[in-house]
Amino acid sequence: MALNYADKISFSETIAEFMKQNRKELEKAGFMVEPRIGEQNDKNQEYVNQDAKQEKMKAEVVKQTQVAVNALNDAYSYASTNVDAMVGVLGKNTPLAKRLRKLREQMHHDAKKE
Repeated sequence: MALNYADKISFSETIAEFMKQNRKELEKAGFMVEPRIGEQNDKNQEYVNQDAKQEKMKAEVVKQTQVAVNALNDAYSYASTNVDAMVGVLGKNTPLAKRLRKLREQMHHDAKKE
């Protein structure tokens, strides 16, 4: 079974702490603790930085989604206003006005299917 995100964070932090707490014994056995613990700490800090960046980007995505939805709603509202204006100028019983109303009805009908 693969480790999940939280498990990997925990493992990385635990190993850094393990090297720190067992430095003397590890060095006595020939393991070069200092460069390894420094690099492990650097890598741990890098994932912290990247995770913070990712969380900020997620918040920006949420904000941008709302901006996009608002722009779409504005475009739809303007298109609907244009239909009303065109039907008003054409006269509601003209063939072209009927086509416009049918387009609107089809959109509402298709939306109900979903």
